[in-house]
Amino acid sequence: MKIRFCTTAIAVASAFPMYLPSALAQDRLGEAVVVTATRQQQRADETLSSVDVITREQIERGGHSTLTELLAAQPGIQVSSNGGPGANTGIFIRGANSGHTLVLVDGMRVGSATSGQPALETIPPELVERIEILRGPASALYGSDAIGGVIQVFTRKGTAGFHPSLRMGAGTEHSYALGATVAGGRDRLRYNVSAGRERTDGFNARKNPATVADRDRDGFHNDYLSASASLGFRDDDEIGLTLFHSEGRNWFDSDTEYDARVSKGLDTAGIHMRNKLADGWVSTLRLGYSKDRSHSKWSTAPTDRFDTEQTQFAWQNDVSLGGGLLLAAVEHLEQSIDTTGTYERDTRRVDSVLLGWGGQFDKHHLQINARHDDDSQFGGKTTGLLAYGYQFLPEWRLRGSIGTAFKAPTFNDLYFPLACFPPFGCFGGNPDLKPEESLNREIGLVWEQGGLQMTATYYNNRVKNLIQWGSTPDNVGRARLEGLEWGVSATVADYRVRATIDLLDAKDEDTDARLVRRARRAGSLGIDRTVGKWSWGAEWRGQSEREDAGTRLGGYGIVNAWVHHQLTPELRLELRANNVFDKDYELARNFATAGANAFVTLRYAPR
Repeated sequence: MKIRFCTTAIAVASAFPMYLPSALAQDRLGEAVVVTATRQQQRADETLSSVDVITREQIERGGHSTLTELLAAQPGIQVSSNGGPGANTGIFIRGANSGHTLVLVDGMRVGSATSGQPALETIPPELVERIEILRGPASALYGSDAIGGVIQVFTRKGTAGFHPSLRMGAGTEHSYALGATVAGGRDRLRYNVSAGRERTDGFNARKNPATVADRDRDGFHNDYLSASASLGFRDDDEIGLTLFHSEGRNWFDSDTEYDARVSKGLDTAGIHMRNKLADGWVSTLRLGYSKDRSHSKWSTAPTDRFDTEQTQFAWQNDVSLGGGLLLAAVEHLEQSIDTTGTYERDTRRVDSVLLGWGGQFDKHHLQINARHDDDSQFGGKTTGLLAYGYQFLPEWRLRGSIGTAFKAPTFNDLYFPLACFPPFGCFGGNPDLKPEESLNREIGLVWEQGGLQMTATYYNNRVKNLIQWGSTPDNVGRARLEGLEWGVSATVADYRVRATIDLLDAKDEDTDARLVRRARRAGSLGIDRTVGKWSWGAEWRGQSEREDAGTRLGGYGIVNAWVHHQLTPELRLELRANNVFDKDYELARNFATAGANAFVTLRYAPR
């Protein structure tokens, strides 16, 4: 993609609002408060980064059954999946590798330190209060992995009063779900407990099964629980606790007669204490633990086990300074793995210090961040971010940034035990690997008026020292990730409308080949409306063709729809239909996707 083309596209997209109706109104995204973009509370319309927020209301309104479905309709995100529900999922933010996305749950880092993959398929939407998506490099805030961006999941929290709810549902593919929540609060105490179970027989995940056993359905089971409590004391101080547990199993095809399966789990626990130490100075201490579990049973041989434990400590100080807000923090991270293989090393430690400042002067906005990570495996790494915004008209805001990021090699990259697989050869890790690095530059334009919002962002991210596997892995890869994101949202005559367009040129700089499973063009269109006791909506999303393992995957577009009816003030009936026109498409070579399917939910929330 040429820069000239991108500049022209931004100009065309920016002109688009001039031709839209002026009588528009909606709840502005700008009114939402986000923390992921700066690690400090900030209105979304004041951030200098590309940020999207998915609220609890949007999750319930759309009725999505998986987190992947929720994310797939967001700008700048493409997904791949090796099968049905619960299967390994790849998230590509702005064309970066799936391991280049950092996933946080309530501020805690989660994912596998062996595969380097985030664990999104283990997080049920029913436990999610909101999701914040930060596109672009964020290592200056969060350290390793945030080359493409950050996805932060916040689990459900309590509010004043008493708010229990029950949920039960059933659908095609012999699917059912049960769940319950007890939430509330009194004075300065808040609490929430949510639990549930999901089951589905699924569908045959292999497009061309090699054995009779591989022609069966590949189902998914998941049990989950989350809990939180917080207590305020004095005027602005608080102590809080969060817990999360998800335990799932999905079946997959292994080209054998064995009914292969993998058990996955994710646990997090965190405690935080926030104190106002003085006027304009807030201190936050956070201690957290997470465990990612993956146990694969391919045959009658022993189970392959890959577990990751992460213990995290952070002390952050937010201080009013110089007309803005200073960020000063120290962090400590310990990672350990437990596998069926014998690794040369199975632990590592990362100590970090970070500084930042953000402020506004008249029409000018500024954000500066710097971070140094000292890793016990490869030494030190320093990253930075500089962002500037200019409100040159009441409706128009220009923003730009330059930032660096990195990803530390995984334990598999460094220490995978030497193993031979005739006739393919022998493979093993390389302890001399360096971190993958990136330099990103972007410029964006935001237009807001009366509730209509339009954004257009051009980015250019160069990634070097990419780790590529031969018989051993080496830092030999380079990639160019260049693209344009465009989005618009509004309410027109009581209809909520939103649309996104993504243009992406993701290439290997050495071969000029397109990166696998990344589409040049992607987009989505959604519309919904509420009339009395009825709410309904529909969405279209699609991608152009993609390359995967020497094969071209065809482009596709699918339509999903939903309708809700408030039977009584306490009882609501929900119906969601996915892939309404039964489109046959692939997100990964030789792996099937779900055909037309539906799910009906009855939700009871006494008032």
